[in-house]
Amino acid sequence: MIGMPRDDVHGLFKEKWTEFKKTKYSKNTTDNYGKFHVYYTPDNLVEAVEIFEGIELSLYNNIIFPIKVCEIENRISGIEKNGLSYIHKAKSIGIEANKEVAENILVGAEDYFS
Repeated sequence: MIGMPRDDVHGLFKEKWTEFKKTKYSKNTTDNYGKFHVYYTPDNLVEAVEIFEGIELSLYNNIIFPIKVCEIENRISGIEKNGLSYIHKAKSIGIEANKEVAENILVGAEDYFS
């Protein structure tokens, strides 16, 4: 899905979306599908997907979301703790982990966190 044009993304899902700006500095709007958000470049290409509850995500046949905070570093080799978050720069993965279970996971385009 990374790099896909916005119109193509809209055709993938039955769910309706709403658009919003994540911050006042956002270069484009984000599509809110409820259980996930899709972020776009200024050219309307997918640059990241943020997943919330109700969706399972795996990496190399290893479930990495949903995930308990105590399992993050064991399941995702090379991920680093950064305050209340975890970031894997090489794989462009970010996890918010304010509670016992990760709240969301963001998967971005190459070098998303650089």
